Amino acid sequence: MKHLLPIIEDLLQTNFSLLSDMDDKNEAAYIFKQHQSEVWMLTINEYLHYKSENIKELYWKKAGVSNEKAVIQDVIQEVQTSDVVVITDGEGKIKGYIASAALLSKVFESYQYLEAYFQTIIDTMDGSVSIVDEAGKTVVWTPGAERIFSIPKEEIIGNEMEQFFPKEMLLNKVTMETGQSFRHKQHKPREDLFVMINSSPIVINDRIVGAVAAETDITSQVLMNQELMNASSKILQLQMEVSRLHLSHDSFQQIKGSSQLMKETVSLTRKMSETSANILLLGETGVGKEVFAKAIHYYRGSDSPFIAINCGAITPSLFESEIFGYEKGAFSGADANGKKGKLELAHGGTLFLDEIGDLPLDMQVKLLRVLQDKTYYRVGGTKQLKAQCRIIAATNKDLEAMVEANTFREDLYYRLNILSITIPSLRERKEDVMELLHLFIYEFSLLYHRKIKIVDPQVTSALLQYDWPGNVRELRNVIERLVLLSGEGTISVGALPPKLLQSTLSSTGYLDDSLQDDLNDFEKNKIMEAIQTENGNKQAAAKKLGISRATLYNKMKKLKIEL
Repeated sequence: MKHLLPIIEDLLQTNFSLLSDMDDKNEAAYIFKQHQSEVWMLTINEYLHYKSENIKELYWKKAGVSNEKAVIQDVIQEVQTSDVVVITDGEGKIKGYIASAALLSKVFESYQYLEAYFQTIIDTMDGSVSIVDEAGKTVVWTPGAERIFSIPKEEIIGNEMEQFFPKEMLLNKVTMETGQSFRHKQHKPREDLFVMINSSPIVINDRIVGAVAAETDITSQVLMNQELMNASSKILQLQMEVSRLHLSHDSFQQIKGSSQLMKETVSLTRKMSETSANILLLGETGVGKEVFAKAIHYYRGSDSPFIAINCGAITPSLFESEIFGYEKGAFSGADANGKKGKLELAHGGTLFLDEIGDLPLDMQVKLLRVLQDKTYYRVGGTKQLKAQCRIIAATNKDLEAMVEANTFREDLYYRLNILSITIPSLRERKEDVMELLHLFIYEFSLLYHRKIKIVDPQVTSALLQYDWPGNVRELRNVIERLVLLSGEGTISVGALPPKLLQSTLSSTGYLDDSLQDDLNDFEKNKIMEAIQTENGNKQAAAKKLGISRATLYNKMKKLKIEL
C-alpha cells in the first residue's frame, strides 16, 4: 500500500564493500569499515579519486546503524545525523544500507498518495467532517460541513471556529482541552440546529495536536420526535376522555403494547376471561401480572370486588387470619368485633393471590382445601363459610421446578393451573418500548407539571438497547426519574440511571438501522391509529396529531401507509 511508509526491505541496497574485502575492480557505491558496533563509510568516488593514496588516510564519515528488525521510524531518526544508515543482522554483520536520498524520495511518494486519498475522501463524503489544529484553527472543512452549517470553506479555513460558533457550543474545544472522545452525542452548535456528533483528539507522541469532529444533521429527526411527543400526548388524552365517557370500556385497554407477541397474549387472555375458571399468571417481576389480573376481573364489566393479597409480604403466623378472617377473641390482640378475611371480602368477585410461590407449605394445604371443597372457617370460628370467588394466582417462580423440589404442592399446582398465561418480558417485545416511553412521559409530565418537548436521541437509543430485567415496572420508574430531572423541557442522557448507562455503552447510536426502524414503526402506528379513530378523515386525523394535512400526507407516503 503506497500511502504507507516504506519498510526497510524495500529500501535496502547491497552494492557495497567492506574495506577488508576490497580489490581494484570494486564497483560498490560505498565502502564500509566496521569496528565493533561502529561503522564508518567512504563513497566510491572518493576512493577512485585517491586511488594511488593510502585508503586508510582518507576522510571517513560515521554511518548510522540500525538493526534489520527495527522499524522505518528508527531509520528516519538515524538519517537526521547521517547520510547513510547501515542495516545489520542479529549478529551485527552488515546486510546493506539505506541512503537518505532514497528514503526521502519514498517518504515523499507515500505522502503524495496519502494526500490524494485524504483529499478524495473529504471531497466524496456527504457527512460533515471538520478538523482544528492545536491553535484552534480550522484546517479541514468538508462539503458536508458547508451544507449543514451554511459556512463556505473559503471563509472558515485558517480561522478559529469561535468566530463562527458560540464558544460554549463547540464540542471539539472540549476534546482539545480534555482529550475526551464523544460518540453518538446529540449536540446543538446553533439554536436552530441539532447534530449527532463523534469527536476525537488527534494525538502525536502523547501530545494533542488537534481534534476531529464528524457530524450528522438530525434536526428533522428531533423535530419529528417533538411532533410524536405532542401527537402521543393528544391521543392519550383523547383515550382517557373516551374511557370516562364510555362506562363499558374495554378492560384490556390499560394493557399497553402493539407488538405481535403482546397482541397474542392479550387475545388469549380475553378468551380465558370469558370463563370463571381459576387462572395462573406467569412472568418475571414487573411484567404487569396484577394489571392482567384486573383486566380479567373487569372484562365482563363486573362491579364485584377485586381483592389482592401478596403471599410473600405477610408472615406465616398472620397469613391464615388474613385469608380466612377471625372471630372476636380468636387470639390475643384480635379485634373485639372479629375481622373478615380476604376470601369473604372477595365474595362474588376475584381473589388475586400474588407471589403464590412464596406461600408456606402448611398454608398451601389449607388453600387447597378451599379450592377443592369451596368452604372454609374463620380462625376461632365454628361456622362453615362458602368460598364464592374466582382465584387468580401469579408468580415469577418456576412452580414446576418447585413441585419437583417438594417446595410446592403438586395437587395445589394443578388446582391453580387450570388455565395459565405467560406474560412476555419487555426485552422480548422491545418494539413496545417507544409506546410505553410516550405513555409514561405523558403520565408523569401531567403529575409533576413538567412539559416535555425534547427527548435526547441518546436516551431513546439507551432505552431500546437496555434489556430491562425489571420489565415495565423498571421502565416506568426510569421515565419518572427522567421527567423529574428534565431541564427546560428536555430529557437528556445525563439523567439516565448509572446502571442503565453502563449497560448501553456499546450502543450503536441514534441513527442505526434497527432504531430508525423502531421509530418508523412507532410513527406509522400512531398515524394509522389517528386515521382509524377519525373514521378515515385525514384532515381531522392531522389536527389530532398536531400536524398539517400536507405533513400527514408526506409522512404517509414516506412510511408507505395506504388507507
